[in-house]
Amino acid sequence: KPELIAAVAGGGLGLHGVCPVYIADCYGIVGWDDASKSNVELMEKGCGQEFGKVGGAGGEGVVVVAFRGDGHKPTTPDGSGGLAGAGLHMLVTGGDVPAPSTAGAIYGGVAKGCYKLEHSGDLVRVQQFAVSSPGAVVTSFEGDATEAATAALAKAGAKPAAAGYFPCFCRGINKYGKDGVEPEAFAAAGLDGTRLFGMFAQGEFGPPQGEPMACQVDGAKPMEVSKGSMISVLSLYSK
Repeated sequence: KPELIAAVAGGGLGLHGVCPVYIADCYGIVGWDDASKSNVELMEKGCGQEFGKVGGAGGEGVVVVAFRGDGHKPTTPDGSGGLAGAGLHMLVTGGDVPAPSTAGAIYGGVAKGCYKLEHSGDLVRVQQFAVSSPGAVVTSFEGDATEAATAALAKAGAKPAAAGYFPCFCRGINKYGKDGVEPEAFAAAGLDGTRLFGMFAQGEFGPPQGEPMACQVDGAKPMEVSKGSMISVLSLYSK
């Protein structure tokens, strides 16, 4: 429940009042598991069966990601605008039309709902939230995950500090019959030890499929939001 996550973020993790805190209630999560020393997937039980898929295996968890530094700008835009100028915007929406970009590419996806934890401790529903960053390499793909990660890593030129990952919930176990296939493929491509953060989405945002896109704030131009279906979007953030 978002309220439980808010309590953990505000109390157990000590984030309340330190930085803006946004929460996505989603269909499944992807993140680093300290126990297994690997990235794992957890998808809501039965998710995808409405489309004739096997359905998620279930499980509960929370992925926490913190962006540090003045170069990262958090916002709560809406369909009419509100994004900061940047090289790349990670955007999560509760179903609304994503904010247009005046400068920089957009990646992310559609969740069940989006929330902001106010300084008062109140949990407020928002249309969408975004974290805009100076730059990263982002790629959208439908085919081989190893090839996509290899190409993105080559474009980045160095192993990233972390990677954002937003697959459709009809991928994962619903595509491969088991959890963790694409995170394992990323590791085999050279991203072993790189911590993923993200969620299974019901609609994914990213650049057109093909060549990975190197996004930089310098010279960033307005870009149309591309919404995919049954794709995965991977973004590599440099150290």
